[in-house]
Amino acid sequence: MRQRSGRRLWLSFWMVVLLVASAVPVMPVVAQEDLAGWRGYVDACGSDGGYAEQDFVAGPALPPHGSGSFQISIATVNEGRIWSQLVQPSVAGVALVNVDELRYWTFVTRGGPVAPHLFLDVDLDDDGVADDRLIYQPELNGSVEFLTWQEWEATSGRWWSQRGLGGLLREAPGPLSRYVAAFPGARLAVPENGQGGLGIGAGCLGSGWAGWSGAVDALLFRSPTLTVFWNFEATGVVATRGGGVTEGPIFRDLTPQPWSTVSPGNVRIAVTAETPSGVRSVRIWLNDRELAVSETGDRTRKTVSAQQTLQPGFFVVRATASDEFGRTFTAQWQFVVSTNANDGWWFTADGTPRRAQIEASLRALSEAFRWHFFGISWDGAYHPEMPTHADVASTLRFVTRSPMHFATLPPTDPVMISVEVVSTDRPLASVELRLNGQPLPVELSRDDDRHWLVFATRTLAPGTYGVTATARDADGRSLTMAWGFVVSSNPTDSPWFNPDGTMKADVVARTLRTLVEGFNWHARGVSWDGQLHPEFPTHATTFSGPAPLRQWFDDRGRPNAVALTQTLKELESEFRWHFWGITWDGQRHPEIPTHAS
Repeated sequence: MRQRSGRRLWLSFWMVVLLVASAVPVMPVVAQEDLAGWRGYVDACGSDGGYAEQDFVAGPALPPHGSGSFQISIATVNEGRIWSQLVQPSVAGVALVNVDELRYWTFVTRGGPVAPHLFLDVDLDDDGVADDRLIYQPELNGSVEFLTWQEWEATSGRWWSQRGLGGLLREAPGPLSRYVAAFPGARLAVPENGQGGLGIGAGCLGSGWAGWSGAVDALLFRSPTLTVFWNFEATGVVATRGGGVTEGPIFRDLTPQPWSTVSPGNVRIAVTAETPSGVRSVRIWLNDRELAVSETGDRTRKTVSAQQTLQPGFFVVRATASDEFGRTFTAQWQFVVSTNANDGWWFTADGTPRRAQIEASLRALSEAFRWHFFGISWDGAYHPEMPTHADVASTLRFVTRSPMHFATLPPTDPVMISVEVVSTDRPLASVELRLNGQPLPVELSRDDDRHWLVFATRTLAPGTYGVTATARDADGRSLTMAWGFVVSSNPTDSPWFNPDGTMKADVVARTLRTLVEGFNWHARGVSWDGQLHPEFPTHATTFSGPAPLRQWFDDRGRPNAVALTQTLKELESEFRWHFWGITWDGQRHPEIPTHAS
C-alpha cells in the first residue's frame, strides 16, 4: 500500500506466490488496506505459482462510470497459473433467492478472450459459513471483446457450482434459480478463511490467462435489504448505497411543456434527468418511436434532446432514466402541434370538442378502471401488464365476441350477442351473459369441455347497451369481460357523442363522475356518499366525505372545455402514476399510491 498526499489511498501491490517445493505452503498475500470493504488476495492454482498485480488506475479508455477502474494483470510465468481476487464480505446474510440484480463491466487489454469472473459464496446448512462457491464466467455467457468495455448482467446468466451442486456443473452451467430450487435456504456467506462473500476473480479458470491484463468497473449488487453500487476509481472505491422507489432519478425541463401547443416545423424534444446516485442513461420516445438524441451534462445531471420536424397532430413523449443502481423512472406527457396556439388536446381553439380524442380517453380510462378495480377485461384477455385488485383466472380467454366493442348497429336487424370461451387448464363449468345488467337466456355450442360458444339473438330498440360475460371453470376460477355498443339508425351515433358531433352531456358526465369518485375512493379514501365501501378496493387508511365535482356542462348541456380538460388531464396522469409509477411532471408523487416498484 502506498500513501499519497491529500489522504488519497491507492491499493497497489505486487502479489507474488513463488512455489519452490511442494513442502512449502502457499500463503495468500493480503492487502494492507480495506477500501469500502474490499480486500485483495492471490492464490496459486494447484502446485504451480505465478505473479499477479492488482491496482486502482485511471482508464483504460473511457470507463462506464467515472474515470478509473480496478485493473488486474497476470504474468506469463507458469502459464499464468495464479488466481487474483478482490472480495467483499458485506453481502453475507442475504438470501440467494433475494439477489435481484448483479451486474458489472469488464475491459480486456491483452491475453486470451476471457474476462474477470464473479463469484458468490453460499451457506447451505445455516451455520453462517460458506459451503459452496457459485461462479459466473463472462466467456460462458457471451463473446468477450478486446479493448472495449462490456457490461455483464450476471443474475440472469449461467453459473456453475464449485462443488457441482444444484445441477450447476462447470461443463453445463445454468441459472441461479436452479440452485435456489435445490437449496431454497441458501444464503450468502464468507468462507472459513475469510476470503469471499462476493468476489471478482481472474486467472485459474480455463486457459487464456498467461500475460492477461484487464479491468473491472461499476459493480452493482441489488437485494431487498442491501443495494450497493461500487465505482472503482484510481483513488479507490466509491461505494453508493441505496434502493427504494423514493430514490433514484427525477426529471426537469420537460420539453415541449406537458399539454402545450407548439407551431408546426422544427420542434425540440428534450428532458433533463438528475440524481445524486449518478445518471446512467436517458432515453426518449415520440409516439412510441425511440429518438436518436444528443447528450450534455455530467454524472449527476444529463440533458438529452432531439430536433424533429412535425406536422399538425397529437404527440406523446415518453422518457426513461436509469441510475447507477439500475433504478428507472419514467415520465410521459402530451403536446399538440397546431397553427393555432389555443388548440388543445381535447378541444379546438373555439371550444369544439375533438370527438376522436375524447372518446379515446374515456374508453381507455373506463377499461382501465374496470380491470384494475374489479378484474373485468375489455377484450377478453388476461392483462398481467396492468395491476388488478381482483382474483382473475389467467387460464381463461374470450377469443371472440359480438357485437364488436363500440359498434353502432341498425335497429332493424336482430342483434347476435355471443362469446367464444377457451380454458387452457380445467374444463369449463359455466358461461353467463348479461345485457344492461339483466341475465340473458343463451344457447350453447361446445367443441369440447374447454371450448364453448354461447349466444343469444335479440331485436333491440335504439339506445346504448352494455354486455358482460363471465366464464367459470370447474375449479370456480372466473374471468369477466365487459363491452358496449349502440343501436341507432345513424351509424355515427356513439355512447358519448350524438351524430352531429355534440357530446351526450348526461352520459359523459356520468362516466366522468364514476371515474373521479371511484379513483378518489381508491387512492385517497374520499367517499362519494360519505359511507364506507368495502366492496370497492382502496389503498387509504383514513376516510373522508364527498368532495365537490367540477361543473362539466351548463344547464343547456354545453361543454365546459376548461373543466373537462382539467378532469381528463388529472385522470390520465394519476391513473398512469397509480398503475406504473409514470410521472406526468417529472417528479415523484408520494401523495398518490402506486403499484410500481
